[in-house]
Amino acid sequence: MFINCNQIKFSYSKDKKVLNNISFSLAKGKTLAIVGASGCGKSTLLRILSGILPNAKGNSLQGEISIGGLTPDQYRQTGKLAFMFQEATLMPHLTVKQNIKLPLKIKGQSNEQKISDLIKAVGLTEYADYLPKQLSGGMKTRVALTRSFSTNPELLLLDEPFSALDIAWKSKLYIELEKLKEQHKTTVVIVTHDVQEALLLTDKVIVFGKSGIIINEETIPISDSILDRVTNIAEYNDRDVFRKLFSSIQKWILNDSVHDITSEKEVELIAEQIKNVAGNESLERKFNDIFVSMYGNTNNEKVNLLLFESFKKGTPYLKNELIWDILTYEKIDDEKIAVILNYYYDNISDVSTQARDSYYKLESDKIFDKIFSRINTDIYLKNKWIFLLDMYASSETERVLNYLEEVMNGKIEQLNYPLAKEVAQKVAAKMKNEKQDTIHIP
Repeated sequence: MFINCNQIKFSYSKDKKVLNNISFSLAKGKTLAIVGASGCGKSTLLRILSGILPNAKGNSLQGEISIGGLTPDQYRQTGKLAFMFQEATLMPHLTVKQNIKLPLKIKGQSNEQKISDLIKAVGLTEYADYLPKQLSGGMKTRVALTRSFSTNPELLLLDEPFSALDIAWKSKLYIELEKLKEQHKTTVVIVTHDVQEALLLTDKVIVFGKSGIIINEETIPISDSILDRVTNIAEYNDRDVFRKLFSSIQKWILNDSVHDITSEKEVELIAEQIKNVAGNESLERKFNDIFVSMYGNTNNEKVNLLLFESFKKGTPYLKNELIWDILTYEKIDDEKIAVILNYYYDNISDVSTQARDSYYKLESDKIFDKIFSRINTDIYLKNKWIFLLDMYASSETERVLNYLEEVMNGKIEQLNYPLAKEVAQKVAAKMKNEKQDTIHIP
């Protein structure tokens, strides 16, 4: 992989943690979008990748980052990196042409033909001698984008560059970006609040949570080139695959925002109410719309105890809803884990099917890839062994069994052993027995 980030942690001070165990990779020539609510660390990660984050007192960066086999600082010094900020940041006293030439001038280089070709490619020829004050917002962004490609960047980092533009200007610049990207074979990482933009411009989307972790990751499963998508945005937006991905990512962001603004005291009250109605499914279901407020807020001994008591008293509906919340508790003890594991295993067909449906109505042949992605990214759930039980709902039996074999051999570092090995053995044995029974049915 061209970019590899492994367990990145960053904080501006002890009281201001921004990134928490961020891990992802990106192949050369591909485009990655980072989305999420404001303040979740998207732009901070971009600055870490660029090697320009100030080494100020109190800043703490941990983990491993490799870009083309180099550290971010080493890579920045190769001159193969370009960074385009949200503001156009043009030099006010320089013309369009002079602004575009500036990166080459700083490097002590000159290539008039290349600059002329770039200006022509993005339709700026008649504006070459204009000053920034004579340009519209969209034109300034176009100049900044063109300037980013003046040095043939191998890696381009974009920090919400199109956020201030209307859809008409955006669509024009999307096409120009893709033409330049394809021409220069550039790898791109873009930070954006616009989910539609993320799905149009990229091969992969990762969603940051407010607590500085990756809560979801989506690979765009279509064969169309990105240039094809942005050339006919309306047609692409109307596809089922776009609508499903858009809905899924929006839900992750909205759910993350809901639990982030729910106070600890409110969560305690909700947990107490849930305990009081546990055992009555019709009353339990009245909490369906507010379960999301629990996510990520249950790492509290009192709340977790209330939920566990509710789990023991509750109907299968409530049990299935609370499994995930209870397991977010960092100090969860072996007794609680054993109770949850035994319940899930004893009811594995029903619970795993509901788990599959919770991944936004995935078909059974899609569940393995979704779970594999979640195991390999950071989400709220730390007890990732439960995903091995979720895999039971997948129709891709051979892939699941092969993966479980790797788990049993201790090859999946993201899982917590030895419990993961025990779970894998149980699930694999059950699937093999059922497969054998199916073969023997006349």
